[in-house]
Amino acid sequence: MLKKFSIIMCLMFLLVGCVGTGNSSSNSITTYALDTVITINLYDEGSEAIFTRMTNRIHEIEALMSKHIEGSEVDLINQNAGIKPIVVSQDTYQVIERALLYAKLSKGSFDPTVGPIVDLWGIGTEEAKVPSADEITEKLMYVDYEAIILNEFDRSVYLSKTDMAIDLGAIAKGYVADELALVLKSEGINKAIINLGGNVYAYGEKDSGDDWKIAIQTPYDQRNVNFGYVEIKNKTVVTSGPYERYFEKDGKTYHHIFDANTGYPVEGETISVTIVTQSSMDADALSTLLFTMNQQEGLDLIESMDGVECLYIDRDYEIRMSSGFEEIFTLTDNTYKVVHN
Repeated sequence: MLKKFSIIMCLMFLLVGCVGTGNSSSNSITTYALDTVITINLYDEGSEAIFTRMTNRIHEIEALMSKHIEGSEVDLINQNAGIKPIVVSQDTYQVIERALLYAKLSKGSFDPTVGPIVDLWGIGTEEAKVPSADEITEKLMYVDYEAIILNEFDRSVYLSKTDMAIDLGAIAKGYVADELALVLKSEGINKAIINLGGNVYAYGEKDSGDDWKIAIQTPYDQRNVNFGYVEIKNKTVVTSGPYERYFEKDGKTYHHIFDANTGYPVEGETISVTIVTQSSMDADALSTLLFTMNQQEGLDLIESMDGVECLYIDRDYEIRMSSGFEEIFTLTDNTYKVVHN
């Protein structure tokens, strides 16, 4: 399944490129980190040194925040749950702090301590299974964002219950995209597209001065057909959906987006959520958070936030958008119907 997921993400970049950039040439690199394919296209004069710096930054963050890398800061936090606090880098501290903000905002449906549930289900691995209700109930005892103790003075993180585990998979990719944009800025690069799977950062503007056109993949077709596009610059587009990682058992599909309050994959009318905003880290977290919410509640939340827009797709091919999203979005597939609240 992971291999299949990687291929899909590679193709997704090609989809983004198909929309048209208006630039005559680009330099690009592709690497793999944080369980996804990462592609960076510079539509400006780049250099090997810039790409090396960006690649190093990607793998530096992965080495800090991946729960699967032995000795990473997240791994050390998890290994010392209920034992002692772990002093971490500013990178890791900042991402965990931000994840906690969204955990509070979602009343726990988005929770960075969902690690025990993620490991129990194993979705995206060869060990994927449907756990028993008793197994889920047991693991839920260790899912509690309020049990994360942050100490700003010494920049330490402490999981106050044994067997807890942080998983930053729903936010770390966004942080990487933001950090890569900072590298581009410091290097004097004026235009680029950064793609981390379903997370696209449109940096700068096209040569013509126009916005980038970033396609949004239809959740119903894994050949990476798009149903529309947004026109943006210096913003990120992040899409989350159950089609990204899943497995089937006894005729039922189980996906990787969990409601941390129940321990089960989210079930509901939503099949895809897209966020557009300036911070990719925020967009990463919000795309997952909104997936766990009722659509009207999610739209109301986004309308209350400055500089953030969203688009929902449901199982009936119906699209609901925040007011600002309608201003930047063009629908190209008439199979979908835009529903106005």
